[in-house]
Amino acid sequence: MPRHNIDLPHKLEYLSILDADGHADAALEPQLSPEQLVTAYRAMLKSRLFDERMIRLQRQGRIGTYGPGIGQEAAMMGPAFWLTPQDWLVPSFRETAAMFHRGWPIERIVLWWAG
Repeated sequence: MPRHNIDLPHKLEYLSILDADGHADAALEPQLSPEQLVTAYRAMLKSRLFDERMIRLQRQGRIGTYGPGIGQEAAMMGPAFWLTPQDWLVPSFRETAAMFHRGWPIERIVLWWAG
């Protein structure tokens, strides 16, 4: 159902967990434990709260430019969640959820944005 071949000179395959009508294929959903879901949710929530605070600081002129990731928390966490401790994380702006998940302290992230 979710896999389709695309007519190209070389093979290219994509995977979609949702079918054409938007229904999820349960067999393709990641099997996450309740603890893993809570861990991911906490990092996303912490990122949202951090963004809200940093936006206030930026508007007060206490930090420079700030690129919030509000609404993109799950997109940050998806790849970061599956990194191993040996994997590198080279974040850009709007990746605070990944930074929190990897254990970066809030002070370090604030300093990063403060220049």
